[in-house]
Amino acid sequence: MRAIITNEDVGTTIDFRSAGIYQAQHPWPKATVVSAGRGLVFVRNAKPGEPKSYGTLFIEVYPPGAAFIRGEGVSAEECENAAWAKYQLALHCTDGSGTHDWEPRDYHNGAGFCSRCKTFGSKVFTGEQLGQFCKTCQIGTTYHWDTDANGNLEYLCEEHVPPRPERTLSELLSELFDDDADASPAAPAHSLDTTTKEA
Repeated sequence: MRAIITNEDVGTTIDFRSAGIYQAQHPWPKATVVSAGRGLVFVRNAKPGEPKSYGTLFIEVYPPGAAFIRGEGVSAEECENAAWAKYQLALHCTDGSGTHDWEPRDYHNGAGFCSRCKTFGSKVFTGEQLGQFCKTCQIGTTYHWDTDANGNLEYLCEEHVPPRPERTLSELLSELFDDDADASPAAPAHSLDTTTKEA
């Protein structure tokens, strides 16, 4: 296994940071990339009375044959077991063809989920497959999308995305906190000193 940040070969050692070091119990492929720790998960569309977030230990693995798998639990072992079960499901997800049944599920960047095993995959769709074409050159793209004034999605390929102006942090903060010309005299003035001073 390899550490996600350093790409260092960690063997079977998984660092859960504040929760300690753990030795993997399952035979993950050597090319598997791993990250683990404790985190906060925000729940999308939580039902009334359900928490909108929760804390958990987690492991995230990127093994061959599956793009991203996350396991959660109260212990490192539970996390690994949950991830391993998902990995086995992804490896054995076949309808006889040996491939996943990808669906985009509102992703526009080419990613998708398998309808059978729920594996997430990046770059499984092209712009053409998604019906997304650059509004300038009509080439299929998953690079950039935006919503126009009428609420319609528009797509741009990498070549046709306009460059963003380079601005310093000081310029961005000045723009953010700049007073409106129409502000009343009673409105407080915003000032932000972004310089450093010698002691």
